[in-house]
Amino acid sequence: MDAVVVAIVLTPALFLWAVRLARRGEYTRHRNLQTTLLGVLLTAVVLFEVDIRLSGGTEAFLAGSPHLGSPLLTWLLRVHVLVAVASFSLWCYLVAHAWRARMDLHPQLFTTAHRRRGYVVFAGTVFTAVSGVWLYWLGFVA
Repeated sequence: MDAVVVAIVLTPALFLWAVRLARRGEYTRHRNLQTTLLGVLLTAVVLFEVDIRLSGGTEAFLAGSPHLGSPLLTWLLRVHVLVAVASFSLWCYLVAHAWRARMDLHPQLFTTAHRRRGYVVFAGTVFTAVSGVWLYWLGFVA
């Protein structure tokens, strides 16, 4: 659990680093960092989901929280998952498209749409990080 929280908190900073690489024209490094970051997060989230399922589901996982069943925790969990899945899906699309188009070798294929979608993904990672820390606080600290 702690590893997942650390991973989602570091994601926006690493994402910004990747954007800086692209702005400096280091497209291959940008692509490789984005791909690695996406892979590490996918692994962390899959392991986290397996842990939740093996512990009996979300309610069993959060059984020690005084906020279990509260409207705030329920709403926050739903919105967190919705934004995280949407952002992650768009991020997967962007990475796959960049690999297919070989944008690192052909920067002229870089489009405004790629940049805008990247900003949407970044906003999603920031929201996911903030809401993830809030969920961690409500579920395990408070």
